[in-house]
Amino acid sequence: MTIESANTMDRRRFRRVFSLVAEEDVVLFSMNGHSHFVAKLLDFSRSGALIFAADPAIYVDLGSHYKLYFQSRGAMFHLEALLVRKDKQLFAFHFINLTPLDMREIRGKVARMEIMAARMCLSY
Repeated sequence: MTIESANTMDRRRFRRVFSLVAEEDVVLFSMNGHSHFVAKLLDFSRSGALIFAADPAIYVDLGSHYKLYFQSRGAMFHLEALLVRKDKQLFAFHFINLTPLDMREIRGKVARMEIMAARMCLSY
């Protein structure tokens, strides 16, 4: 293992799950409850998410607080998050102010995404 990959591994406290099915990949996000923007979930973990914004003209502030709305079994749940990285239409968020209910929602979503990914792998 190289030093670079070791440093990357240290930063990743939780395993990431990639979104492979449309039922789990739509995300809405907003700053201060204003305009909601549509995005696609690329990966998800217990500590954060990477999303791809549909609109390339969206202006976001690095370090600002956002609310992210995720699909969950046909419903939605929201989490507070801090925008920690952006690159064109890719936005990386770190979840903040998590409640026990938020943690249950996150664990449930991660589990469902892992099951769906395993089913897709087995079908090929």
